[in-house]
Amino acid sequence: MSEPDNVRLRFDSSVYGTAEDPFLQDEDKIPIADLIPRILMERESFLNLTEEQLELEIAEKNNNSEPNEEEAVTADAQETSTSASQLFSKQKYELLSHINFAMNETSLSLDFVSLLMSAVKPTITKSTISPHLSKIAPLGSLNSDRLVQDADDQQQSDAKISSRSKAESIGLGWKYQSLNHIKSLFESAGDSLRQQVDIERTYWNMINEVLSHDEVLFRVRDPLTGTRAIGVKYGYGDSGSSYFDQGLAVLRKDEQTGELSFSPIMTGNHKLSIKSNKFTRVKILSKFDDDYMLTGQSVFDKSALEDKSPHRIINEIEKARYFLFEDDLLYHLIREAKYLINYNVSIIANKIVIEIHDMVIEIESVIFDENNEEELENAYQNINKESSRNNEKAQAILIFLKLMLCCYYKYNLELKQKIPTSFTKWKQNNSHPLILRPLIGHIRHEINVRNMQTIIHKIYKKLDEQKFSYEIIEDKYSNLKKSEPVKNPFLKAVEKPLSKFKVILQKLSSKEHLLVEVDVTSGDIFVNLIVELTVSKYASKEDLEQNQQGANVLQLTFTDIFEVEESLNWTVHNFTQS
Repeated sequence: MSEPDNVRLRFDSSVYGTAEDPFLQDEDKIPIADLIPRILMERESFLNLTEEQLELEIAEKNNNSEPNEEEAVTADAQETSTSASQLFSKQKYELLSHINFAMNETSLSLDFVSLLMSAVKPTITKSTISPHLSKIAPLGSLNSDRLVQDADDQQQSDAKISSRSKAESIGLGWKYQSLNHIKSLFESAGDSLRQQVDIERTYWNMINEVLSHDEVLFRVRDPLTGTRAIGVKYGYGDSGSSYFDQGLAVLRKDEQTGELSFSPIMTGNHKLSIKSNKFTRVKILSKFDDDYMLTGQSVFDKSALEDKSPHRIINEIEKARYFLFEDDLLYHLIREAKYLINYNVSIIANKIVIEIHDMVIEIESVIFDENNEEELENAYQNINKESSRNNEKAQAILIFLKLMLCCYYKYNLELKQKIPTSFTKWKQNNSHPLILRPLIGHIRHEINVRNMQTIIHKIYKKLDEQKFSYEIIEDKYSNLKKSEPVKNPFLKAVEKPLSKFKVILQKLSSKEHLLVEVDVTSGDIFVNLIVELTVSKYASKEDLEQNQQGANVLQLTFTDIFEVEESLNWTVHNFTQS
């Protein structure tokens, strides 16, 4: 090897530390636990050991002299007498010793090279260095330098400068790469923050839009994710509604855009509601030749679902509120119809069928399909004048039912605002909505009044005009004719109808007068018939006008109009024959 290629090895004691190699320990300092296995390995066995042999070994050690010729002859004789098997075992042991020695030397060389390279490539050499050496000599503790002659100092300096410039260039490259990586990380974080700010801005702007629409917001758990969210109350609970569906919805946030989605939830278990939108429709069927034909049908009010706000979420809330009112209406109508079975009212699925004289009124719930324009506008039904002559009446009935439900809301709200006494609590628990019953009651009352007119005129037209004279006075809805103006326009609907008939019959041959008073009304359930008949007899017209000296002939209450007709016939017959 040429002199410029000489390599100097140095062992950095500051890196290595003060630990000692266990292979360089003094034999006198070997612990008993390590000494006994070594003795056993050297002796192999202590079975044939005698005192004479021990004394001989001690003497040989003390004398430390060369064996004489006689002892050599004896050793040769012993060696000659050794069996072939012992010789083979001995040579095998020696061969194994040499192999172990070679492996140890190889391991030491590998450890040396690995420790030397660990200063430059610690990751690679970490897998090749032995565990023992890695414990006592840290990686990078052994290093090397190239030695050059004094004549080559300039070359060495140039090489160092070149190496330093290369190292500095590499270092600058790493720094530049790290700066670019950090820059990209900051830019990515900034973009993410700006995107998150835009998402939050969109979300809270839409929440503010809902709040500005005077909606009631509350905290709720999202039924799908279980996270905290903001809910909205779109029901009529604060307006006096007692419907089981309070109209609650969660305003779910889209994590990608921040947009709000309107998702109604079921009251009580706070699960998403998947019910379909339905609206109420009224049909009128008229009787023709013992058969019923559709003559009128209400029209769906599409203007109620038109977008009144530029914000999508507000329009969705209003749409859900509209269909909730429709569900509430049908719910209370069915509740009332259950108690009117005896008055020709039946319930078939989600349809209420009301039979009144020669007319049938059907109130049903229909699934809303905005794409079916023909069904919503009744295009298939308005084919002629006869099939659509009761359209306005059907529409008026639907409007009346909705207004009556609003009146019930107002009634409940007034009860809640009163002082909570035992009476108000009783009224809150026992008040039932008057929606369907007033409608049926007033329709039946009109029919009953018309029938009573027919009966009265038929009875008195039979009399002989030359012998008797009569006067018929009719007063429809006499209980609503008050001197003071009516403040409540729905007073007629919530009060029992009362119509009065007064008939004054006079005998021309005498001055006797017969006063017949008929009051047509109903009970608290509105749909039944109650007729109160009062008959009085007076001696003269003056007594009748002054209501003096009158004789009470008859005073009865009927629930059947045909019985009233029989009683009137009997009363008039007795008066005319007396």
